[in-house]
Amino acid sequence: MGRTKQLIDWCAADGPKPLVAAAYDAIQPICGDMVVVVGHDAEAVAAALGHRMFQRALSDPDGPMFDSICVGLTAALRIDPRATFVLHPADHPEVDATTLRTLTNWSLQRPNAAIIPEYRGRGGHPVLIPPVVAQRILAADCPTGLAGFWTAQPDLCCRMPVDDPAILRDIDTPSDLV
Repeated sequence: MGRTKQLIDWCAADGPKPLVAAAYDAIQPICGDMVVVVGHDAEAVAAALGHRMFQRALSDPDGPMFDSICVGLTAALRIDPRATFVLHPADHPEVDATTLRTLTNWSLQRPNAAIIPEYRGRGGHPVLIPPVVAQRILAADCPTGLAGFWTAQPDLCCRMPVDDPAILRDIDTPSDLV
């Protein structure tokens, strides 16, 4: 992207905002406390969230994404070791409110499995992770990242079909902003 993508403006329904703020706002309706994992340009990314309340967790900006996930899960477990965690990357700016409600309902019905939304056979975000699964993720050796973890541990996740293409929207290139 040529710069810190979390700071790139996203044209949200309620007006333009930094990508990290759009991602935060997308999942905020189902979250209590929020943890934001920061790395590159940590101060600027935190500032881009404005008045939004969150706890900051610092990750190695040059480390693999899985390390950032572990930093976030560790911070979230310290806040509430019994809570289900919502994993949502900062470059996924949207998710439908109906999808959030459905994810939450499935999570309540399946308290020992991560709930992964799926659109047309592809997994997306946000992912709801119960504490028992978070502990397993933290203890795992995952050279292929979280996707590899789910493949190796299919009993720890439940894929939920949704009619929400936004769960796949991942902003990685300038053309993804359109």
